[in-house]
Amino acid sequence: MPDMYMSSHQLLQQQAPEQPLYLFHRSLLTQSISQFQQGFPGLLTYAVKANPNALIIETMLEQGVLAYDVASLAEIALVQGLAEKAGQSVSLHYHNPIKSEPAIAKAWHEYGVRSFALDDEFELEKICRQIPDPSGTELSVRFVAPVKHQVVLDLNTKFGADVKTAIKLLRQVAEAGFKASLTFHPGTQCTDEQAYVDFIACAAEIAEQAGVSLHRLNVGGGFPASYVKSFGPNLERYFDVISQAVKQYFVTPPALVCEPGRGLVNDCVSLLLKVIHRRENNSIFLNDGIYGGLLEMKMVDLGWPLLCWRNGQLIDGPKDRFTVFGPTCDAIDVLPSPLQLPKQLAAGDYIEMPLMGAYSSASATQFNGFLSATYVTVQESSYCALQQYYGLPKASGL
Repeated sequence: MPDMYMSSHQLLQQQAPEQPLYLFHRSLLTQSISQFQQGFPGLLTYAVKANPNALIIETMLEQGVLAYDVASLAEIALVQGLAEKAGQSVSLHYHNPIKSEPAIAKAWHEYGVRSFALDDEFELEKICRQIPDPSGTELSVRFVAPVKHQVVLDLNTKFGADVKTAIKLLRQVAEAGFKASLTFHPGTQCTDEQAYVDFIACAAEIAEQAGVSLHRLNVGGGFPASYVKSFGPNLERYFDVISQAVKQYFVTPPALVCEPGRGLVNDCVSLLLKVIHRRENNSIFLNDGIYGGLLEMKMVDLGWPLLCWRNGQLIDGPKDRFTVFGPTCDAIDVLPSPLQLPKQLAAGDYIEMPLMGAYSSASATQFNGFLSATYVTVQESSYCALQQYYGLPKASGL
């Protein structure tokens, strides 16, 4: 199978793929990167966990993204390997707050990582034992603001020191000779820009109480992508709010860093699935499911638009509710809610799911021997072409 097509129409005119296909729209990613590079008032880093596919990382490198938020040695090796292949030098931020001690040592000594995150004293002790040169290494204390906000997934239930602990940790980091920074994450799909204001105000309080002048402030990810049921203000609004808040709450504003994942890559990938079976009770079976690229659909209801294809042509017409099963032999391999699909949908048709660039192939397994990992480049996005006609939500950054 070729690895590049002009459109979904052309692909399906030439092929009848049996495996799930991730359709990579490079131009959408370059536009999204540009939006962050031009609008965010600081350093753009990419949260690799959202989508570590080589096509994504290579495009980032081509567009001048030279800093990456990594969570494991595997991600570190992946990014550094692709950067070296491209003749680029990158900065790696090992911002998983909890790491094994051997992983800390290997990241610092073998991979040259000079930026780490932590959220408790035990992690600081591990880092101090393994890093012989604190003065050349940045440690970012991850904290949680006491104010709660509307998010899809609250990452602060797992990570982040409370304000009192963060003050103590930041002071200890500085006293140990490290470059002392703060970092936070407002939560997945943060649709309220006020969350960034509240976290920034809290960061200023922590730094002041600790008596530490911050090296940098990392405002995390959380920048929302635009789905059918979940979307926030334009990204420019977030950038303006962040810039204004830092000037308001800090006497000397620190350098800023952001680490978007979903908000950067979500629009640039569509997932093309084949209907492999239909039953009379409006149950359909697809060649991918919750053990593959559809895992997030089992967890959150963001609302994904759907395009249906037959013989390379879009099909529409009256719709009905369909129960959607994945291909495995596990009974839980079913979407939690029915999907509205054309009544005429039949085995052999295809369903294209746009807005699948984040946490799709990245979280897919090979359970039961089913693989969801193949990427092809498709220059034109069918979703973008049909947005106005179908009244679909506009892809962010476009």
